[in-house]
Amino acid sequence: MPRGKESSSSQQRQRPATTAEPYPWRRVVFGCLVVVLCWSIGLYRQNKDAADAKAKQVQDWAFSKLWSHMSAQNAERVDIYRKPLWAQVQGNVFEIGAGHGEPLMLLPRGKSAQTKDGTGVRGITRYIAAEPNSFLHERLAENAAAAGFSVQYDANTSPNGAEFNAVSAASNLPVLTIVNGTLDNAPTVIPKYIRDHAPYDYAIGSMVMCSVDNVQANLQAIQDLLAPGGKFIFIEHVRHTDETDSTVGAEYKAGSMDVSMWRKTQEMLTSVWRLFTGNCHLDRDTGRLIREMKGWSSVEMQTHRGTSGVLDKLTPLVFGIATKAAA
Repeated sequence: MPRGKESSSSQQRQRPATTAEPYPWRRVVFGCLVVVLCWSIGLYRQNKDAADAKAKQVQDWAFSKLWSHMSAQNAERVDIYRKPLWAQVQGNVFEIGAGHGEPLMLLPRGKSAQTKDGTGVRGITRYIAAEPNSFLHERLAENAAAAGFSVQYDANTSPNGAEFNAVSAASNLPVLTIVNGTLDNAPTVIPKYIRDHAPYDYAIGSMVMCSVDNVQANLQAIQDLLAPGGKFIFIEHVRHTDETDSTVGAEYKAGSMDVSMWRKTQEMLTSVWRLFTGNCHLDRDTGRLIREMKGWSSVEMQTHRGTSGVLDKLTPLVFGIATKAAA
């Protein structure tokens, strides 16, 4: 074999084999995700209102499923404090965030009652229940009927309730009207039905200020809707106050738990907790906001600081009555 050909053949044999470069799957997938994200952001900006409405609908549905399992447990825990407060309610009544309406069973029944001496005592004449989560309305209506009310829907916020209203219109029972709305946009916007039937003798809030968008705006709207001398009855879960809080009930013994540690736990958990619990905040100092708010002639409030379990420690309760000052 000629030397030149032998040398060329030897070089070919010695040349290392080249391997094909692997397909850059990770880069491709990452690039696709970036494109999809950019496209989603652009689409969201074009249809922001519709996207927000759809997201809220999904959140409301998810919370309704969660609350279906938790509401009975919650009622069992708080009814011991609600019962003596709800028994006082009479006249023209407005409730914010009525939920499933379990506490309605604690209310005095009927339009009026007779005392032993024959004098009439005014009972509940009208009850307006505002609840922005329409997935809770069916059970709210069922519990309202079981509590002795004739149930109707506000036609402005629940157009599909017209047929239901026609059936209940002939009843002689006091009317409970379900309004699909909130006070979050007060004072600029308050649902017309709520505004038109003010002023109220009583306003009720039960485990609701934890999830509203603006606590101060809601409290101010409630006070504005009350008649002079009207009462706001409330029970809320709140952030832990100091050990020296004079409103804490006598059943709690100072030092029974590390209040500071649990307060920090509330603050850390809230940002995640609220995503799965209908915007519920663990760290709102609602009791202090009510107590320090101008326009009340008196605020009677007590704090329950439970130590029996994790949920009890995460959600201390404040409950009481705030009375609007006379004009």
